[in-house]
Amino acid sequence: MGLFIGQNEQRSELQSKIIADLQEKVRSTSSFEGEPREVESTFLEHQHETRTAGVVIGLLVIVFVVVVVFIVVRS
Repeated sequence: MGLFIGQNEQRSELQSKIIADLQEKVRSTSSFEGEPREVESTFLEHQHETRTAGVVIGLLVIVFVVVVVFIVVRS
């Protein structure tokens, strides 16, 4: 029983250390000034506008839904 309690105490100490480290990291990296941070350019490298293929796929999905609804209503 004593060994079990000792393990829980060690675990809680470790958890409290991890929590303290994470909170410190959050405080150092976040800005609470209300100003939006700039987006890093690495996040925007692979961003692109929706191309015509996306529009065609969207139209095909709409047509498919209309056909399914028509078949269900007609049955």
